[in-house]
Amino acid sequence: MVSRKVLMISTDYYGTEKSIARAFERNGVETILVNSRMNSWERIMSKLTRLFPGTKILLNYFIKATLEKENERYISIARTLAPAFVFIVKGDSLFPETLRYFKNKLNIPSVSYQWDDPFPSFSGTAGGNAYRDGNFQQGISYYDHVFVYDRYYVEKMLEMGINSVSYLPLAADDEIYRKADLTREEKEKYGYDVCFVGMPYENRIDILNSLEGFNVGVFGDLWERYKDKIDGDYFKGKASGDTVQKIYGASKIVLNINHPQSKYGVNTRTFEIPACEAFGIFDHIEGIEDLFDIGEEIVCYRSTDELKSLIRYYLDHPEERDAIVRKGHKRVMQEHTWFDRVKKIIEVVN
Repeated sequence: MVSRKVLMISTDYYGTEKSIARAFERNGVETILVNSRMNSWERIMSKLTRLFPGTKILLNYFIKATLEKENERYISIARTLAPAFVFIVKGDSLFPETLRYFKNKLNIPSVSYQWDDPFPSFSGTAGGNAYRDGNFQQGISYYDHVFVYDRYYVEKMLEMGINSVSYLPLAADDEIYRKADLTREEKEKYGYDVCFVGMPYENRIDILNSLEGFNVGVFGDLWERYKDKIDGDYFKGKASGDTVQKIYGASKIVLNINHPQSKYGVNTRTFEIPACEAFGIFDHIEGIEDLFDIGEEIVCYRSTDELKSLIRYYLDHPEERDAIVRKGHKRVMQEHTWFDRVKKIIEVVN
């Protein structure tokens, strides 16, 4: 790269975008991070158009004006910064005209990273609005390269004729996710047989409901909305910041259940749990064998019955848990940090 600068435009998701930005910096690339999350005013107007369809024409005018102003900001920053490339996570907030301006007027490449299912924006069901849904698909010809966290969606995009696309798994931020220093009180407070940290989905609720008889602690956002579907009292509240690492470190087993959208791609917890030197049991996702040595570096289950059997076994064999933790942690530190992923991005851009 002639310029060692990148303009990063990303949605805000539990600080993951900040982890990626820091990884660019650690790779020697000055990074300007611009948050693209839907602001509160736009969110309210989008909700009103769904609740009161008669307001759609009027409110969409203001929604469009809000996004147009945001896109003007992207262009202004790119013009001033003159980055080597623009790195865009998801991309629902960028109009195709903005990407075209980057490419044709400023001669700046655009690179996309899709860290979840890219197809809701294709189908117009992303839960955004008429001026967000479809922006990624409509502007995809202006991207110089697209990275996707899941090989399944890479294959789908290749079938659509999108050739400059490649697989890039998610990762752990090794500056955040590390072994926690625990007080005696924290060990007692978070010392569950099995813990889970994440948002509720049907598959997660079904599995957690099946773990009757184990001391289970679940933390995360939005669980209160599903209180009628929860069997038992395993939901313990929200958790953020270093509390997550403390929960991982104090619990004997950390459970990972991927989002239903994951086909051949795994979530960040797959890497963050071993990074914290915690013992995890993970739902088996096709392709996870390419990331870890199953049974040696991590443990996977394929059914609820197998999960319960594995929990019982490893609760009784702490020495085997420790051996797997050591190997899993080493693998993550060597291959699965955001520093490693960003290094790959820079190689492709170059």
